[in-house]
Amino acid sequence: MKQLIRAVGGMKNSVIYTDTEERHFRFSGGTWAWRNHNPGNVWAGPISKKHNQIGKTHGFAIFPDDESGHESLLDTLITTYGDSSIHEMIYSYAPPKDNPTKKYEKLLREKTGIHDNTPIKKFTNTQFEKLWETIQQMEGYKVGEVIEVYRISGVKILGKNRYQYCLNKGDWISASECIDLAVKGKVELEVCLSKLSNKYLRTPPNSLFQERLEDLICKK
Repeated sequence: MKQLIRAVGGMKNSVIYTDTEERHFRFSGGTWAWRNHNPGNVWAGPISKKHNQIGKTHGFAIFPDDESGHESLLDTLITTYGDSSIHEMIYSYAPPKDNPTKKYEKLLREKTGIHDNTPIKKFTNTQFEKLWETIQQMEGYKVGEVIEVYRISGVKILGKNRYQYCLNKGDWISASECIDLAVKGKVELEVCLSKLSNKYLRTPPNSLFQERLEDLICKK
């Protein structure tokens, strides 16, 4: 895997990265913080774009490496929340609708030793370090699985319900081989069952990675 230059959301909350050699890799399992190289789970926006953001999914910024994601978190804490107290910051950063915000605030105060309304920009270096370390701890960082994934670039109709599929590297494979790749997550396709219980493939709705198979059918 070379330097990662683009990324989009994939099936089952995975993230698909593209490197400088135009190879594609699916990050699945683990946590959002790991899949997005975004240890603070910062939202995509002007600040994340300053720190090498290469994509976004579910509102979160995707970075090429953890260091870029970490730097975006530090910048967010200073630029967006520098004038805020811990209470003000965390109720904006991790609102109660989706987070255990009271628990979050309690832990931040315990770790930083800040129990008043001191603005973040006036924290000591040690207090600020404890702040971002605790945020990254709360956001969670669990490693998942990385596999290479391929685009389908062409479809041949061989007969009734008989197809061949072209991988992005130019190899034509049978429908059964393509179904096997789909089951393993190596292509961005869903395996479906017809009313007659026959397996067939389709592109996930609104896929940002894989074109619709019906648009890739080779004309005779």
